[in-house]
Amino acid sequence: MTSYLLINFFYQMEYTGHSEKFYMEDESDCVGDVVSSDADEFDAEQLDPSGQNDVSDYGDVFGLTAAEIENKVFRMEERAYEFYMRFGKCHGFAVRKGDYGKDDDGNVIRRRFFCNRVGLRDEKHYNRLDRKRCHKPETRTNCQAKLSIYLDKESSNWKVRKVILEHNHELVARCMVHLIPKFRRVSGAAKDQLDGMQSYGLPTSKILGYMAGIAGGYSLLGFTKKDAYNYLDQTKHAKIADGDANSAIVYLEGKASVDPMAMARYNLTKEGMLANLFWADGMSRVDYQHFGDVIAFDSTYKKNKYRRPLVIFSGANNYKQTTIFGFGLVLDETIASYKWMLENFLEVMCNKLPSVVVTDGDDAIIAAVTEVFPSATHRLCAWHLQKNVTSNGNEKMFRDLFSRWLYADMSIDDFEAEWAEAADEYGLHDKLWAMQMYEKRKMWANAYLRDKFCARFRTTSRCEGINSHVKKFLSSKHTILELVQNLELVLREYRNNEMVAQFNSIYNVPVMTTCLNPIEKCAAMVYTRTIFTNVKKEIDAVGALNFVSKRRVSTTVVYTMEEYGNPGKPVVTLIDMNTTKLECRCNFCAKEGIPCRHIFFVMKHEHLKTIPHRLILKRWRKDVKAVEDYSEKKDVADDRGFLLQHGALHAAAQWLLFLSAQSHELFNVAMRGIRSMCVDMEGLCGDGYDQTNTDPEVGVRDPTVMRTKGAPSTRGVRDRKRRCTTCRRTGHTKRRCVEGFKKASVKLHDLEDDADVTPHKEKSPKLNQVPKGRSGQVDGEEGIAADCEFDRFIGTAQSETVKANACMPEGNWAIEVLDLLRSLHAHVEYK
Repeated sequence: MTSYLLINFFYQMEYTGHSEKFYMEDESDCVGDVVSSDADEFDAEQLDPSGQNDVSDYGDVFGLTAAEIENKVFRMEERAYEFYMRFGKCHGFAVRKGDYGKDDDGNVIRRRFFCNRVGLRDEKHYNRLDRKRCHKPETRTNCQAKLSIYLDKESSNWKVRKVILEHNHELVARCMVHLIPKFRRVSGAAKDQLDGMQSYGLPTSKILGYMAGIAGGYSLLGFTKKDAYNYLDQTKHAKIADGDANSAIVYLEGKASVDPMAMARYNLTKEGMLANLFWADGMSRVDYQHFGDVIAFDSTYKKNKYRRPLVIFSGANNYKQTTIFGFGLVLDETIASYKWMLENFLEVMCNKLPSVVVTDGDDAIIAAVTEVFPSATHRLCAWHLQKNVTSNGNEKMFRDLFSRWLYADMSIDDFEAEWAEAADEYGLHDKLWAMQMYEKRKMWANAYLRDKFCARFRTTSRCEGINSHVKKFLSSKHTILELVQNLELVLREYRNNEMVAQFNSIYNVPVMTTCLNPIEKCAAMVYTRTIFTNVKKEIDAVGALNFVSKRRVSTTVVYTMEEYGNPGKPVVTLIDMNTTKLECRCNFCAKEGIPCRHIFFVMKHEHLKTIPHRLILKRWRKDVKAVEDYSEKKDVADDRGFLLQHGALHAAAQWLLFLSAQSHELFNVAMRGIRSMCVDMEGLCGDGYDQTNTDPEVGVRDPTVMRTKGAPSTRGVRDRKRRCTTCRRTGHTKRRCVEGFKKASVKLHDLEDDADVTPHKEKSPKLNQVPKGRSGQVDGEEGIAADCEFDRFIGTAQSETVKANACMPEGNWAIEVLDLLRSLHAHVEYK
């Protein structure tokens, strides 16, 4: 008895008659192109792992007639399916498994294979009233082409009962057969290459271009671009199955278990969503202890799909290269969020306060820095200020004068006099932006900052350089987990640059060219190559100085000299003969951190062979960091290296597989060699692997998409006038708003009064005085940050040690912390 079963319905049907049972194969979908399940995938290696039955046993499938196919005999059902798949691929159609029959013992004795265009789409899909998308293109044509086989129990072979070769649709050209979904599959090696390369920041389009070049073309990849993008998207969602923010926190906890010096802090909103996040690894914390006297930070946008501003804390190392101290994600750009970020940055960095902080002119950042770093000098970015003046000041003479105030070396009295004169000439008293600039003059005018050591920081250009470099690794579609992982790649590049510079300073010896050979040799041994170049210029400039006078006052000798070309401008330099303490009134040493030419002139007169240690700033020394601090540790918790190595090994083994399959003897030789190598590798790997799994039950919900500062998008909006954000009227902006001018004047006066107050020493922040349960709320500051719950702390191996040493005297705190970090670093290296 036979039964005709329609394949375009999802069901399982059983029919009992004589001694047979018939079943319909469960289909995945009947609408559009169908992607086969794993059981339906055509893979000859999976069908016969032993390789005894070669595909060539079936001969050439091209040009076979129906009579020739009916004479075929197959040893297994899978071989028949394989044959029909090869036949379909050769002639331009895909194959779908159809109904099958079983005997009383449950053994399959009948099977039918159909063209994948068999059946028709159900009429109900055309008449849906709730349809929101357009119809998918038709792929079903009710084609009757099929291959029917049955089991011959006498010979235990499968024979062909019926075959229909006629199709009611146009067959696909052979050059396009690889695009049929049934014949597309992303192999395991291709998945490893995609995962590994993308984890190191390579765009998917470039990865596919590289793989297509290796394969010989996109048609030889075995899958399409869309398949690759779908796989990567599925992988991304699998990584954040427990939630994006939750996965990022679990990942940072895993990093903290590997790196005992890594630390991270975060807090939540009332709804349990991630509010603010700050993290730094062990090497960044060590770098801050050496080079954290001057820091700069800025917010950058479009680096994650939640539009959360990314804050990067950076500075300059002993080679004047950019070094990164930590990263942060803020809830919004309010005083509360920035205050939370800076307070936790200070805690993670063992409460070492910076001496100079460089930022842009954002009012929220200024208020947060003033409150958290009261003793630090806050310097505003000169580039942003010049841009502001250019957009507001129409007079070129005033722009040139403002540039002079930014960079020229002048006294405070001279600056105040020039400002008063310019205010009368250009009418600055009636301009809001000019009054705001004057209220912040101590943060940008060089007259107030000329004696401050800023490590050549005058702008946030280093922050802009980092932001530009980060664009290669991040995009507005990235999750928080991808953001955290890709920022590690940014750190690796900067640290590699530092290692190369350190190698050049140690491995190479500069040529001595000045007449002060002993002093030059001492500078070459102490300073890094970059700093030595600047020191050497000062030593060369000694020849351009003229001696004027020398007089002794007790143990101090006062030298007076003039520079060639500037007569009548004497420069005074002091030296204590007992302590060899030198001091120059030009303040170059205090500003640049290296001895000036006048000091070298006095050293030449006093026949000093070496530079006194008190003149050598520790941050510029080549030995400020131990050699082992430059070594890059292998992260056992990161599987990206494993994926790249796996893909490289698979690509390298393709030639071996090709040669080994040429004959049975070569096959046996290859198998014996592979088995022997596997045994050796298992012995080298040891008894097992680290199977520790961090508890994912963190309970952090994903944040919502935030609205950032700046003008809203005008896409699709026409004939809409821009309104002032202060008074909501048209015709002007907040820079020229009269009401805003009145409010800002009062606010800036209050801010200046607060900045001039010197905090009491007992109120300086201590590690054991920081409240763990602060909410980040600031009086008068609106925003979601005010509703944040208690802070969360990702503990590390040194947390208890930090708490135990929190009460030690403040003078030895930095040294003890540095020793603590080094000891932990050595402990991790020993393990």
